[in-house]
Amino acid sequence: MDFHEQTHQHTQIRETLSTATRGPSSLDPSIFKSDRLCPTGCWLHGDGARRWVGNHAFLGLLEAHREFHAQAGAVAEQISRGQLAEAQRALRNGTPFALALADLTAALRRMRAAAISVAA
Repeated sequence: MDFHEQTHQHTQIRETLSTATRGPSSLDPSIFKSDRLCPTGCWLHGDGARRWVGNHAFLGLLEAHREFHAQAGAVAEQISRGQLAEAQRALRNGTPFALALADLTAALRRMRAAAISVAA
């Protein structure tokens, strides 16, 4: 698992949502809500779960990832309802979405460090 790449991919979700707030969009909120559809989610609920079950860094990443997708799904729902100004505000610094992205980024860093220490 390339944890750095997964950080980048989740940051791109923010950019996708931000772009969608600027005009008509056909986002499917269920895709953003699900913590099992992206590569990180597939790993967390598949190979990662088998390999890292019970590991503190893994469990923290699992929870941070779940919360991020819950927040991303909430913003996607606002966009799909046409609440573009509200969605723009929801993406700003200090919001639950921004905090969830920051927590996910930190959790991915911790998981990367745990994986490196085990491999060493």
